[in-house]
Amino acid sequence: MQTSSLSEYLSLIESQPGDYRHIFRGHHDSCWGLVPGLYRIQNPNIFNGTLEASYDAYEARCLEVFFNEGLPYLPSIQRGYSNDRILAQHFGVPTRFLDWTRDPLVALFFAVEQDVDIDAAVFMILPDAQYLPEHVRSLGSHKAIALTPPAIDRRIPAQKSVFTFHPFGPSDAPFVPLDQRPDMGNQITSGDGLVRGFTKIVIPARRRRHLRHTLLSIGVDRRNLFPGLDGVGMDVGARARSMLIF
Repeated sequence: MQTSSLSEYLSLIESQPGDYRHIFRGHHDSCWGLVPGLYRIQNPNIFNGTLEASYDAYEARCLEVFFNEGLPYLPSIQRGYSNDRILAQHFGVPTRFLDWTRDPLVALFFAVEQDVDIDAAVFMILPDAQYLPEHVRSLGSHKAIALTPPAIDRRIPAQKSVFTFHPFGPSDAPFVPLDQRPDMGNQITSGDGLVRGFTKIVIPARRRRHLRHTLLSIGVDRRNLFPGLDGVGMDVGARARSMLIF
């Protein structure tokens, strides 16, 4: 599906079974697949076993270093399998989780924010289940679990953040991007019977600037999504470059 305006974008979302029950993720390049940061690392050959086991060991080491060196700065939240990964990823550590938002306008902003001449995209997924992160250590039979993170800082609620957890797939094969998996997205009843709650909306390059200006004009901007002086400064810079400051 393609969209050229904000009203058309929202109409496309509302046309999908489950509409705003989905969660959303924006990519500034529509060619990018849905791959968690951990699995974008090429060939982490640090474990004498399967590729999946190597990634498990690599992630465990990253988490160990993060918590050892970040101890003086850590917020006070309950430690656990999922919370540890959410906290580390929030501050830049690659993990098996993928970050999303409950707000389709936030996802659209991240998709069109950069001034580049390529198509952007917003993905929609209807998770199989939703849990608090401290309750999740494994996937069970689920293909996509949504985790609502604790408010580590003001950015989490401002961006309406959600994290998802997915199976790796065959242990000896590379991670298959989620958008290439036919079983991704919970099943939902529509007029055509059971369908998967998963959609990709493409934003043509020629409409990026228009949509970015529309979002800035209604307050979907870095000042509000990244509360603090950094967000204010980045927003002023973005508006100045777009000739929207005066």
